[in-house]
Amino acid sequence: MLISIVLSVSAQEGLRINDVFEGEVIAKQFIQESLVKGDNLAPYNLKVLHTAKCIANAKERVTIEHLFEEDMKERISDDDSNMEMESRDGHLYYAIVQLKNSARGTHRYICYQCRDRSSHYDITLVYMEGKASLADLRKTFKKK
Repeated sequence: MLISIVLSVSAQEGLRINDVFEGEVIAKQFIQESLVKGDNLAPYNLKVLHTAKCIANAKERVTIEHLFEEDMKERISDDDSNMEMESRDGHLYYAIVQLKNSARGTHRYICYQCRDRSSHYDITLVYMEGKASLADLRKTFKKK
């Protein structure tokens, strides 16, 4: 189990959003986290799928958004074919970004989704790693 925890951290090593996964922005007990690795992801050409869902106030939302945008600077290029983004009123609401490949040569992606619930924000962060292309992920998750 300890090896699994170490591997999940190393997969996201160097990413600013790792602060969210580690509970440094919102306390860990208020984050719904899931980590899927291995053969279960083979049909999707992925090796790692790590998600964190949380309820954030306005200040926490801005912090998480800023961390995500910092990580976006590590995308493979400025070419729009390697990312999708949707912003409203100066805030990020949806994004999927392909980062530079891992040391193991696999593709890496980060995803962000924010839903405004009037009194709070539902935020989901996802880290994915594997051989899947962005086109594969669009097809898998029916995002065109």
